[in-house]
Amino acid sequence: MDKLSLYRKLLENGNWQTGEKNLPKKVANWLLHSDSLTQKLQNICDDLKVEITQQGWQAVRSSQAFAKNDENHTAWLREVILKGDEQDWIFAQTILPKQTIEMVASPVLELGENPIGLWLFPQQPERISLEWCFDTATKLYARRSLLSLNGYPLAIYELFLPQFSFEPCDIKE
Repeated sequence: MDKLSLYRKLLENGNWQTGEKNLPKKVANWLLHSDSLTQKLQNICDDLKVEITQQGWQAVRSSQAFAKNDENHTAWLREVILKGDEQDWIFAQTILPKQTIEMVASPVLELGENPIGLWLFPQQPERISLEWCFDTATKLYARRSLLSLNGYPLAIYELFLPQFSFEPCDIKE
């Protein structure tokens, strides 16, 4: 199985949890961070880049129940790898139902290699849920957020890759 397929499988099949129980503090500081992960990453590296691995319209999967309210059962999927100082740090998926794109999020279609967080968080989305999981086989952590932007849903899944260090580090000025 190639690494992207593995990453997708981990996000699809995670044993999602809430709260800090059984979560090391240094990991909780990242997984339970309620603001923009993009901004937090930019604070610890000199160069944050986005590598698009896949984006486009897709049929909504059964695990994406939040998007089934859309009559077309179609969502925009954007998959990227966030690279901090040239290292693969985060595999991220953003899923936006077609109605969300049409009503409040059409700029997402034109983001290119810009992080979605820089567009999304200035609009102050409401966080509906924030969950995390740990895969015992790969020892990787992930988080997923369900957000509402002016009443329209979207989800962001983030898998912290092996090159990412949860260790505290200096914030870049």
